[in-house]
Amino acid sequence: MKPLMMAALVVQLTSAGGAGSGQAGEHSRGSEPAKDVGRHFSALKDEVSSLSQQFREARERARLDAERKKREAEGAHEPQTSGSTGARANPGGDAL
Repeated sequence: MKPLMMAALVVQLTSAGGAGSGQAGEHSRGSEPAKDVGRHFSALKDEVSSLSQQFREARERARLDAERKKREAEGAHEPQTSGSTGARANPGGDAL
């Protein structure tokens, strides 16, 4: 739908004659397409804002998920490492 909106915007801009066409009759008639162009720009602006917000939320979710996975990985390794290190140090000390 986005390419269709952009195509409609281009068609409206080219059919309006652009700036400096020099025809007063088309200027008064050109205000209607100008309103449509304004609406299209407004719609595009709203869509960009929405997509930006969705991107920020997705990036934040990904960051939180990565932190959670990192903590889980560190938590899974800590008990095994500390338990096995302590068990290895004690038998050598008890034997003497």
